[in-house]
Amino acid sequence: MQPEHGEAAFEWIRSGRDKRGAPRNSYLLSSEWPGLFVSHLMPPAFEAYARILHRVDAYYENIDNPLSASEIAILKIPPCEPLKSFVEQRRADGQGTRIRWKELSALLSVPFAPEISGLWYGKKLEEGCWPRFLRPGRVWPIGDECQELVSILRPFAEGRPCFFRLSDIPFLGKSKPPIFKGSVDEVSIFLTTGIYTCGFEYWWPFDHTWCVCSDFDLNVTVVGGSEKLISALLADDVLECIEVKSRTRIDPFAPIPDF
Repeated sequence: MQPEHGEAAFEWIRSGRDKRGAPRNSYLLSSEWPGLFVSHLMPPAFEAYARILHRVDAYYENIDNPLSASEIAILKIPPCEPLKSFVEQRRADGQGTRIRWKELSALLSVPFAPEISGLWYGKKLEEGCWPRFLRPGRVWPIGDECQELVSILRPFAEGRPCFFRLSDIPFLGKSKPPIFKGSVDEVSIFLTTGIYTCGFEYWWPFDHTWCVCSDFDLNVTVVGGSEKLISALLADDVLECIEVKSRTRIDPFAPIPDF
């Protein structure tokens, strides 16, 4: 990959996406705040959109090294059921560490809806239970999920160079190039062998036929493109995706819908 100096290649996204509106009080979000939508991440100009749900893994430290009954009582640690039993059973059955969002939704009676947020699960669990038994994956997109996304995007890139933009946030005040030009096949190696392990915030081809945004602030990844591309994402077995629209709310404070 080669650095692309200047921001001209990114202008179609910057000018085409909706301007973000801030809540009146960023610490006490008002119910009147409409939130952030897919259209705040990328231009609402694509046929279809999908949200890639970031990987969640089981965490066994508190199962392998349990506290005594007296320690649990002193620390007032909740039983964390049914999550604790669920994680223990999956391990006993040899199902691996990865847990799908859809599985957690079924376990905790949370709707598997496009606006889904980790906070929805937190509202169904006692305080402290999520970090005791679950862990988010590495910074995304890195590893198997990144490789899978590359394999899906490859035929839609058609061998042409693409742009990859880093988020401004980790590099504020530093003179690092925010945009690179190269092939989607270079992404995995670039991110694992280079210094930019935070991942790219935006990926897009020269002809603007698709766009990937892995938002640094929201910790959410959305892909916009043709119906054929989005269908491929939704059908994939490695990535866990859910279809969204340009007006789907994607900030973590989206309310839980009735179901």
